[in-house]
Amino acid sequence: MKEKTMKKLSQAIVLASALTAGLAAVQSVNAEVSATASVATEYLWRGQNLSGTSGAPAFSGSLDYAHESGLYAGVWAGSGDAALGTETDLYVGFANEVEGFGYDLGYVTYIYSESAADEFDDAAEFYLGFSYDLAGVKFYKSSDSDVDGLYTLVSLDFDPVGVAIGNTSDVENEYTHIDLSYAYNDNLTFTYSKIVDQSVDFEDGGLDKSGRFVVGYSLPIEL
Repeated sequence: MKEKTMKKLSQAIVLASALTAGLAAVQSVNAEVSATASVATEYLWRGQNLSGTSGAPAFSGSLDYAHESGLYAGVWAGSGDAALGTETDLYVGFANEVEGFGYDLGYVTYIYSESAADEFDDAAEFYLGFSYDLAGVKFYKSSDSDVDGLYTLVSLDFDPVGVAIGNTSDVENEYTHIDLSYAYNDNLTFTYSKIVDQSVDFEDGGLDKSGRFVVGYSLPIEL
């Protein structure tokens, strides 16, 4: 998810042995498995360019499992963060809608090949989202109670145009970014992202506030 350019933590596969038993009990006739492969001009995450100064493109793929009850689980893998290496995200959650009011709650763990966070739950978040009509809001909080920081994403979907405002608070460098996106079709998306405010100046170690223009192409895979 992460929101890789409003990275969507969708639905998909068994995460660990603790989940295996629960998902095995779900009848496959009521389930759906899907997959995607994607490429983007850079790895944009929460307003930050994680591809590094090399500007390397970001490649990713996902495998998702969704049950009609609202239960979902999945795995997402990407070419990685320039500093932390290849990334694999595992997630599980429950999403549903009641009279137009949607909700989504779940857990995601981020695993990196070249980081201390190289095992399940080393770096992880719980998330909770709500949506109604074209508006949505989602909150992400570390699963470790000793880790500060809350990420909040407010979004508006005017299909094919989307607007999102993300804010990271309760950390040393609190910052806000705005993303504007245009879905040319179901596969091709253009996004402009810019950090508009932060508590630490760039000269003092803050984030680069240059605007980022990212082109992403996603290809659904039929299983």
